[in-house]
Amino acid sequence: MSLRQSLLSCLVVGLAFTSVRADDLEDEEDLEDQKVQGVSINTIFPGSEGQVSPTIKAGELTKALVTFENGAESTFQVEFMQASFADAQNQVQIVQNLTGALVNRTVNQGESVSMVYEFLPSKTILHPIEYTLAISVYFMSEDDNTRESMTAFNQTVHVLDNTSVFDLQSLFLVFLIGGAIYLGIQHFNKKSKKIVKRKTTKAVSASASPEGDDADVYIPREHLRAVQRKGSPTRK
Repeated sequence: MSLRQSLLSCLVVGLAFTSVRADDLEDEEDLEDQKVQGVSINTIFPGSEGQVSPTIKAGELTKALVTFENGAESTFQVEFMQASFADAQNQVQIVQNLTGALVNRTVNQGESVSMVYEFLPSKTILHPIEYTLAISVYFMSEDDNTRESMTAFNQTVHVLDNTSVFDLQSLFLVFLIGGAIYLGIQHFNKKSKKIVKRKTTKAVSASASPEGDDADVYIPREHLRAVQRKGSPTRK
């Protein structure tokens, strides 16, 4: 076989593989986008009810409450749940694939079953910005063993940096304790100065104005004699 024929054969095989792979991807997209009649799946995040964009902390275990409502004429076996974070502006770009969870929960006709899906957002991969969080539920019909997949959640969430929040709280606490200690020291110093000043004033007053028998000690004898001579009556 010549070199030209070898290259042509490789090209044909490559085109065939590309075509088959494209068909597989289309089938996967159809499986993910299709809705199962009578089945609805909703997801809420405890603590973030009513928020347009639920808040999730990076590095902290997060719980999502997934509710599977079976209004179809069949019994389903919920097998698996998985989620991923994607770029909010480009959902095709996956930022983090989250660990899936085995469920193995039977949902009979007319039943509504809630399941908890726990995942850990990476604090090294995710930044404190908005991402698109997608949660998928995989289940099987027990009537014909047909496996289906539906999106339980596909919305924008706001990721917080758990470490930064902790540091800010710690810094605020340090400032608060430091301020209390400083005010306490200032108050103690003021009281100490007042006590020392009061004692000093008393000591000075006692030294300047002696009382009792010791008062004569501070008056020289010459002055006492002179006073006595001046105060005695003059003889005529």
